[in-house]
Formats: sequence, C-alpha cells, structure tokens
Amino acid sequence: MSKGAVGLTAGYWPEDVYRYLAIPGIPIDDGLVARPGKRTPDRPALIGHQGPLSYKQLLADLDLAMKTILTSLEGKGNRVAIAIADPLELMKVVFGALKARAIVFLMNPSLPPAQLTAQLQLFRPDLALVDDAARRSIEASSQGVRILSLPELRETKPADAAPRGRQDLGAPALALAMEGGGLAYHSHRSLLAGAVSWSTFVPLKTEDLVLAAQPLYTWEGLDSVLPILFRGGTCLVADLQDPDKLAHGVREHHPIYTMLSRPEARLLYQTSHRPVVQAFKESLQGLFVSTTGPFTALGRLRLKNLLGKPALLAFGSAEAGPVFSSHPTWYLDTAVGIPITNVDVWPLNPANGNPLEVPWETIEYGEVGVKSPMTAADYDSPEEKEKRVKGGWLRTKIVTTMDPNGLFYIQSKVSD
Repeated sequence: MSKGAVGLTAGYWPEDVYRYLAIPGIPIDDGLVARPGKRTPDRPALIGHQGPLSYKQLLADLDLAMKTILTSLEGKGNRVAIAIADPLELMKVVFGALKARAIVFLMNPSLPPAQLTAQLQLFRPDLALVDDAARRSIEASSQGVRILSLPELRETKPADAAPRGRQDLGAPALALAMEGGGLAYHSHRSLLAGAVSWSTFVPLKTEDLVLAAQPLYTWEGLDSVLPILFRGGTCLVADLQDPDKLAHGVREHHPIYTMLSRPEARLLYQTSHRPVVQAFKESLQGLFVSTTGPFTALGRLRLKNLLGKPALLAFGSAEAGPVFSSHPTWYLDTAVGIPITNVDVWPLNPANGNPLEVPWETIEYGEVGVKSPMTAADYDSPEEKEKRVKGGWLRTKIVTTMDPNGLFYIQSKVSD
C-alpha cells in the first residue's frame, strides 16, 4: 500500500493492485475501441439481445456514426442530446459523437416532461438523436431543436473526413444528470480515467466478461461498460426490467461481475426476477451494489444469502464517478469500502464543505472530499462549480468515519 495516499494512510490495500496509475493521453474512442480492436479485432466488444458486436465492427459503426453526425450538425454547433434505448446502438452513436468532437448528453426519456424540459434547457442541444420510443417525449420537451431518428441518421450522407487538429482531452465531452439537478460534464480524460481506475481496482482482464444491467445515462451503467472495453474484454448489455431475457443472457455468456443501484437490486427479491437470481448464482463472482447514503449490514447480508455470492458495495456519483468500493478480496459488511485506484479523499467540514486541516486519523467524522482524474471537468455554471468544489476537493455530501484498516463507514448525508 502507498503510505502517501491521502485519506488512506493506514490499513489494507489489495495485493497486486496499483494504488495509482497514469491515464493515457488519448481520446476515449481510441482507448476503448480502436486500440483493443487492433489487438483482437474479432473479439466481441458488446453482446446484446440481437447478438455480439466485435471490436472491428464497433469501430466501423462508430466511424460511420461520426461522419453522419458531422453532416447532421451542419457546422452550426456541437451539442448532441441522445435518447436511445438499445445499448448497442447507443454505444455506436455515443462513441461516434465523441469522435466527432461533439458534447454529448445522455438522456433519460422516461423522466417527467417538466424534468426533461429543464435538463434540455440546461444543455441547450443543437441536435437530438432519438429512437421511436423517446421521440414524442423529447419533441414535447424541446423547442427549435433538430431531432433525428436512428433510421434518419443512417440515411444521412456521411461527411468526407473526421475532424482535424489537436483535440483538447480535458474539455467537456459528455454530460450526465446529477442527483438533485444540474449537469456534470466529463471529458475524454475523465471518462478514460474511470475505465482505467475501475478496471485496475476490481481487477478486470482481457479474457473477462461482465454484465451491464444499468442504463448508460447513469454512472453505474457507464462504469459497467467502459472499464471492460479498456481491457479489451467483453460486456453483456441487458435490461433488468426484462428478467427472462436477462437471465437467458447471463446463463449463456456467464459474466463474472455486474453493478446495480440499490433500488434495482431490490427487484431481485420479486417473484418475477427469480430466473435472474438463479442465473446470478450460477455465473457471478460478485455483485456490486451502489449506494448513495447510509445502509444496513442486515440488508447486505440478506442479499448475500439470496445470491450465495459476495454483496459488494460501491459509492459514487455522476460528477465523481466511483469513489469507494468493497474489494472482492477485502470487505466488511458495515463498511462501504476503501477509495478505489486513483482516488484520494480528505475530510471536509460538513457545515460548509471547506477542507479540514487534519487527516481522517485524527477526527471522528467528516464529509468526504474527492480528488481524482475521474471527477467532472465542468458544470452548468461557475456558481455551480464553486458550490460543489471547495479548496480543490469535490464535495460528496456524505459524512463518514475511517477505521484503522482504512475502511470507510457512511454515517449520514449532508442536507442541501
């Protein structure tokens, strides 16, 4: 363990796992698709209900999407809102838009109309790419925005070439909606950092296959897909709302890990999801459950007993990415875990978010402040950033304690 790690100066660190790891200075499409595709072009990158999509085919499809998006933008802007349910089609379009150097907003079209309208007003898209299911809700929530369906995008004449010139990898590239409102803008660098850090911490390998069962407009969904692609492995993408199809995919492909939010994990107790539970029992090595606040060890033990597998916890957010997590080789049922690779944490004053002058070892509790290459590059306004970042530390709004082993325990949430 690195004794210089801020917020982790004592206790345990997993063997053969890097505490810190440099982030390559390359675009996200290069790091997650092009480079793995050169090594194993025919290996499946993604598997959906319609079948596998190889790295070679994903690269070709995202290149085509990039060129049709460039044509569709007509040189009049670079902000693209995307609401597409099919995860394979979504990943093609997202990677294509990012390669086109657009700023992408991953939308949840099932939100109430007022919330959708508010988010679109914050993002101010120049173009919206939608599927048929989302078109009506997006049309009702946006005014004066050009909307294209997937068939219309495919029929668009591709641009002749990709953008040229030096790319700013630290500039805003992808927006996610934050809990409580507002948008967090991630860069190519912060997205790639999430893929590098999570895949190092777990750890994941080229031969691994994982399951993404959360929507890709959530941090849990993105951090289920992107890390395994960085390693050149395979991701099965499925929907927990379709338990029979999900269970079939898990039994057929045998993923080793997945991540669910706490509300989604509760679905496993329903009769309709018994096939999923049985498939998880047969395949998974562990289930990560994301939490946004305090939890009970009893609930965690209940889930562990249901699956017969470790119930691993993770804490993160749209603006921070993953922060704390159980490690498959080390966890306690009452602890949320340890800071993952590349994450430093420091105690803040819960009353105002300002950094304290003393470390975790000398205090009873504090709000968690985060520094990592995974944190958002920007926010809706300078005022929003000033509210969320204090002294260089991103506020998480959770209050924790740390034990002598370096494990963290969530005590409460800071009210707005």
